Order: sequence, then C-alpha cells, then structure tokens
Amino acid sequence: MTRERKYDIKDFIEFVPGDRTKKDVFKGEHFNTVVICLESGYEIPPHEEPYDVLFYVVSGRGIFTAGKKQWDAEPGSMIFAPDGVRGVKCLERLTILGIQEPH
Repeated sequence: MTRERKYDIKDFIEFVPGDRTKKDVFKGEHFNTVVICLESGYEIPPHEEPYDVLFYVVSGRGIFTAGKKQWDAEPGSMIFAPDGVRGVKCLERLTILGIQEPH
C-alpha cells in the first residue's frame, strides 16, 4: 500500500465559536502534522509539552510563547517550540499548521 498522498488544508479547517479545534492530518514514524484553529480571543495558556513542534501560521494573528520568549506572528510566520513550556493567544482568528515530533 502506498503512503503518498496530497492534502488540502481547507479540509482540516474548522472554527468553533469561543473554542479551538485540533485535527490530525498525518501521523508518521518521524513526525506528526496537525491543523489548529483558534477563534479571536481564545488562548491556550502556557503549559508543558513533552515534544518539539514547528508552528506555521496559515492565517490570522497571535502571540506565541515558547519557553521564556514570546513572538507576534502573522501569516507566513514560523515558530519553533522545543519540548517545554508553550502557549498561544489568538488576536485574530488563527489557522496554524503544526509539525510535531511523534508522541
């Protein structure tokens, strides 16, 4: 069976008023990929995570926390957050692609 496949991010985008969604796109031996959608004003408070992740902002704006650092992010921004503390505050409806260490 072949594992090659084309994905369309719009198939994973779903917003829920006042909440967030997180959908698995791909889970593999070397990395996992997820799409996270956050409504304006929603916050994932800084918390511990045991795996590395690279966030790519597809649309919207937010403030990303990784360790003791914070960055404003907009479409095209990429933030690497190693295992440890991370969080996201959504300023404008966010769609994020996350490429994670398998866990």
